[in-house]
Amino acid sequence: MNKIGLCGTGKMGLEIAKRLLDCGQLVTAWNRTQSKVTPLIELGAKGATNISELVKNNDVILIIMGNDIALDYIYENSEGLKSQDLRNKIIIELSTTSVKKMKSLEQTIISLKGEFIECPVGGSTKPARDGNLLGLVGGNKETFEKIEHVLKLICKRYDYLGEVGKGTAMKLAINLPLMVYWQALGEAMSIATNSGIKFDKALDIMMDSSGAAKVAHLKSNIILQAIKNENDLGSTFNVSSSLKDINLMIEEGEKFNNQLHVIKSTKSYVQAAVNEGWSDHDASLLSVYINKKLSN
Repeated sequence: MNKIGLCGTGKMGLEIAKRLLDCGQLVTAWNRTQSKVTPLIELGAKGATNISELVKNNDVILIIMGNDIALDYIYENSEGLKSQDLRNKIIIELSTTSVKKMKSLEQTIISLKGEFIECPVGGSTKPARDGNLLGLVGGNKETFEKIEHVLKLICKRYDYLGEVGKGTAMKLAINLPLMVYWQALGEAMSIATNSGIKFDKALDIMMDSSGAAKVAHLKSNIILQAIKNENDLGSTFNVSSSLKDINLMIEEGEKFNNQLHVIKSTKSYVQAAVNEGWSDHDASLLSVYINKKLSN
């Protein structure tokens, strides 16, 4: 059994740690905000006071951060990974970032004599808690085989895709149609509601038709609550994160001299929503934001 360290106990990290504890793993967690580790300590995890302690006492380190600023702190800060002895340590990077960034993280770890696997994950907090994530793996094949047993605990499916960068590219590819869908749903609903059909009736019909994406059924209740202006609805993947991923997708297209016209056109809605205070709302509520904007 490996000793597993977890770096980052945000929404996803917290649920992944709970899953590992349920599976009987020895888990140590670290977060810059120490209070966010407390719920895991209460469930049997150990808490690390700094990254050095986390690395020293564990064989495998899972990292999941929300943006590149947080990643830079973990990897490049004087108290971060670059100051650690990573011999016989394996870093599993679960964050979503750019292909270029992921490759640079790999090089940082290799320069420190550690081993590196990328595994950005598909799925939100409930799949993370239930061990039903989708793992998109890139890196050295032998290293992957060393940590495959860990991925089995948190993923319903994981695919080894080859060198580092391919997992990230696949994650962005998966997220792209989802980013487009919520906005398409908002425009579609405006056609119905502007003709006098009540929102809840139109959504009910939509969910029972070919116009509903698989994930839409999981979000229909929160969408109905939002259209009624209810508050404190929670979020598994927010609008701000959507904007981050959209920018990464556009960047990846431009790397190959491709203009990704569909995702570029959706960015304007998301940027406007962020500017108007929707950053922390669930991404599915972009459908509500757009419907309200287009209502007559």
